[in-house]
Amino acid sequence: MISGRDIVFISSIEWDFLWQVHQEIAYQFAAAGNRVIYIENTGVRALVLGDAARVASRLRRWIRALFSRGLREVSPNIFVVSPLVAPPFGSQLSRLVNQKILLPAVGRTARKMRLLNPLIWTYLPTDTAIDLIDLLRTSSTLVAYYCVADFTRLTTQADAMRHSEDRLLRTADFVFVTCAALFDRCQKLSQNVQLVPAVVNLDQFQLNGPRSSPGELSWARPTIGYVGGLHRFVDYALLKKLAVARPHWSFVFVGARTADLNGLDELGNVHLVGQRPHAELSGYIREFDVCLVPYLNTEGTATVVPMKINEYLAMGKPVVSTDLPTVCDFNDRHQVLLTAPNNAEQFVNAIEKALSLPCDAATVRSRREVAKLGDSKSLVFAIGQLIENRMKERSSKTLSEPKTAAVA
Repeated sequence: MISGRDIVFISSIEWDFLWQVHQEIAYQFAAAGNRVIYIENTGVRALVLGDAARVASRLRRWIRALFSRGLREVSPNIFVVSPLVAPPFGSQLSRLVNQKILLPAVGRTARKMRLLNPLIWTYLPTDTAIDLIDLLRTSSTLVAYYCVADFTRLTTQADAMRHSEDRLLRTADFVFVTCAALFDRCQKLSQNVQLVPAVVNLDQFQLNGPRSSPGELSWARPTIGYVGGLHRFVDYALLKKLAVARPHWSFVFVGARTADLNGLDELGNVHLVGQRPHAELSGYIREFDVCLVPYLNTEGTATVVPMKINEYLAMGKPVVSTDLPTVCDFNDRHQVLLTAPNNAEQFVNAIEKALSLPCDAATVRSRREVAKLGDSKSLVFAIGQLIENRMKERSSKTLSEPKTAAVA
């Protein structure tokens, strides 16, 4: 496992957003003794009116960071940078402003931190991310691209995104992907592609851990639960039909609300807990009788690998998901959950079947064993070994150069 290294994360989400693979892997690298610089989301598309709150939040964090060298320490060895940048794939003038004025501020922060030959780990394939990589890399720098989505489906500038990602794939030393579809896409341009499972922090999702607040345990049984963002990829029409069809069931949602719920929140048997710290989620999942992944089945979710599935399984819970391609592929290999189309009657039937499944120790243990395949600590250790070996190879080829070089 690598330790004592500088690692720069170019993330596609904010640090304080819902805990996902981005924060989890950064956390595990930091826990292993590496110094992590976490650059918050620089965007995948042009801004729209609905982004106003997010932009205002970024501006507030940026202003606060001015008093702490442009960054804030959020956890031991993890420093967050909230850069002000123009959206990706803008005009030539916009990109020039980024390159000459905005992104150099990140470079100044890197110099203040005295980064030495950092490993650059990006979740974004945008032109802005590539400009950041070019700014921070040295002759000894390794670049890893962790591909979690088909970003061409998440932007109105698909051709520009594809061109940018193609360049990144050709030059990255490592490409990690989360599903078979992304593997097939990426390996056309890179020989360094590896498929990795959805991660879960098994230390936080313990079967005998703390329970959630007693004041929030008054839901009627059975309790059908969901943890995660209430975002645009959730099928609220489906959920509303489920809650209406089974008024004696409690539907509990733990996560930040970022989309219109289509009246779901107006139903008496629906309970919105709001966002909770990631470390507390296991206490809520423990109270669920069935756990849900109620995503829309669209092009935008075709390559989504829900991290919450392994979190549910780590707690030994039965899981019902819409039949996303990635979820079906996962279940074909493990046969550990139930899937149904985005149809209320069929989805209710799947939940009722899940409620009737055994909950004995052997069943709980078998679910947790599947979750262990995505143990974040083990996964980061294995990835760290790959990176360390490549660093040694790179070092042996550049003995004539200085062993370390400060970021310019």
